[in-house]
Amino acid sequence: MKRRHVKQPTPTADAVARYERLSHTGAVWHDIMPAPADGTDGTIGAAFTFPFFNGESFVTIGSPAKLDFAGAFTICGWAFQDANPPTQGNEYVIGRDGATRNVIYTQSDNGNQISFFCWTPAFNAAQGPATTPAGQWYFTACVNEGAGGDLKIYIDGVLAGTDVGGGGVPAWGADAWEFGRPQSATTNDYFTGQIDTGRFYGRALSADEVLRDYNAGKPAHT
Repeated sequence: MKRRHVKQPTPTADAVARYERLSHTGAVWHDIMPAPADGTDGTIGAAFTFPFFNGESFVTIGSPAKLDFAGAFTICGWAFQDANPPTQGNEYVIGRDGATRNVIYTQSDNGNQISFFCWTPAFNAAQGPATTPAGQWYFTACVNEGAGGDLKIYIDGVLAGTDVGGGGVPAWGADAWEFGRPQSATTNDYFTGQIDTGRFYGRALSADEVLRDYNAGKPAHT
């Protein structure tokens, strides 16, 4: 019997910014979405070899206007945590955390729990299960449904936590989006492990779309 070839799904197409494995070269992480293009290439803040973050390295992509979301938004990323629990407290994967403390997607030292924090302007949090396995790639989608909606966190395509009514629009300031650390750098919350992909959407992805993005990236993260 002839085996039928099953085409792998492609990621959801309307991300406003995408940082992918093949776009990271040298000291620059390139945003591969051509429009809107407003200076969102990321630069390395400390020497390291992609995609390995050594506990003191990070990448900053600034605060481009297209990531000052006026409503719902979604952040997706692939990461590989070296230690369980993390060795430096709440290790930041993707965040925009400085004076205004807007958004954090992090792994905590509470059993490697993955969390999505938003200040809208009150503090809200969607959190995954108490323990997430280390030593393997995993995919997280952080969904903010906007005012009147929820915060949701998906892990490997499955809804893992919800903050009912926690959605809203953060008060975006001049703080930079960064991979691998808090911009404030007042605590040892640098990431130790690997961060490969980050996608930003200007809307709340559906559960089916999150699963599609997970399935699209899974073959490269096994």
